[in-house]
Amino acid sequence: MRVLMITNLFYPLTGGSENVVFETSRRLVRRGHDVHVLTECTRPEWPLYECMEGIHIHRGTVRFGHPITRFVSGVSAAARMFKRLAARQPFDLLHFHLTLPTIGVLLCRESRMSSRIASFYGPWDEEELVEKKIRQSWHPGYFKAAVFRWLQKSVLLRSSQIITLSDYSRRQVATLAGLDERCVLIPGGVDIQRFQPAAREQVKTRLGFPKDRIVLLTIRRLVPRMGVDTLIDAMPDILTQHPNIQLVIGGEGPLRTQLENRADALRLRDRIRFTGFISAEELPLYYQAADLFVMPTRALEGFGLPIIEAMACGTPAIGTAVGSIEEIIGGFDRRLLIPEPTPDAITATVRNCLRHGLLEDTFRALCRRQVESRYDWEHIVDTLEHTYDLVCNKKKDG
Repeated sequence: MRVLMITNLFYPLTGGSENVVFETSRRLVRRGHDVHVLTECTRPEWPLYECMEGIHIHRGTVRFGHPITRFVSGVSAAARMFKRLAARQPFDLLHFHLTLPTIGVLLCRESRMSSRIASFYGPWDEEELVEKKIRQSWHPGYFKAAVFRWLQKSVLLRSSQIITLSDYSRRQVATLAGLDERCVLIPGGVDIQRFQPAAREQVKTRLGFPKDRIVLLTIRRLVPRMGVDTLIDAMPDILTQHPNIQLVIGGEGPLRTQLENRADALRLRDRIRFTGFISAEELPLYYQAADLFVMPTRALEGFGLPIIEAMACGTPAIGTAVGSIEEIIGGFDRRLLIPEPTPDAITATVRNCLRHGLLEDTFRALCRRQVESRYDWEHIVDTLEHTYDLVCNKKKDG
């Protein structure tokens, strides 16, 4: 099958959607499919074309500056690339991942020749408004959010099947476009060979973590919605009963300086370590070194990928009962759920984990087995491949 993945975020960038596209594409190639990725070139050192692990990556140059310039250049670059690729040989299936380049592809009449599937990662409009609300921005961004909503809905309406990562996301699709009957649930996955348990004390030494402390880890984009400030605010109370705890915060974002200042104000800089960006190569090491992973999200978590990455490494993960986190963690052990995104709730859940032995080796092994049975990428791609076949056969029959 000749498949085109369309996304504006792809390798070497890392993140939720980037990982989904890369991991599924490389496995589809191994199964004999001809996989191409249409994406954007946002850095001068990136090649416009490369073949990596059999994946054909096509990057279009976009111009930055005014948002309208950015939008028009992204859409037109995607349209030009798609016309050129489709002229060589039509694609059996178009898989839309993120909205901007997808609009460019859908404007081409050649796109009507192919079957079409969309992956839904979250509502763009709500993410925009939630961030504005949390920041208490004076400009709520309603117009921008309305444009996002219209564009995303347009893509979903033009797709035969919609892949959601969770039942929570399916409900969002129903609200956005009334298309829940087109949805199929295919969760994100994890490479269980790359993310696996290791000798924790040795990895702590390698990363320079104190071996005599219990390490709490969170890896987040440092923006308001991710709730890292709430986790920092929980630390004083956590330390009153468990003074041997160390918090490690991985990731970058516009709030980093503000969060560091918050830790300073609480006199906790010796107990809170900011790592900055963590490379894909080092990421498993951080999970392996941690005693407990924390996901303190405030709102709109379509799929908590770091949770299953941590659990694949045998590290228990706690998370707020927000969005899909309740499905992922609640479906495993509800003691790991933080009932609300507040410092008191985080403190209580951390203490319960320590009190009930949820950081011990026996429970860590259960975490690993949960991921092996439900989130191995090989199982995920089995379902994805079956969905591709159904959609393509339906178009042939129709």
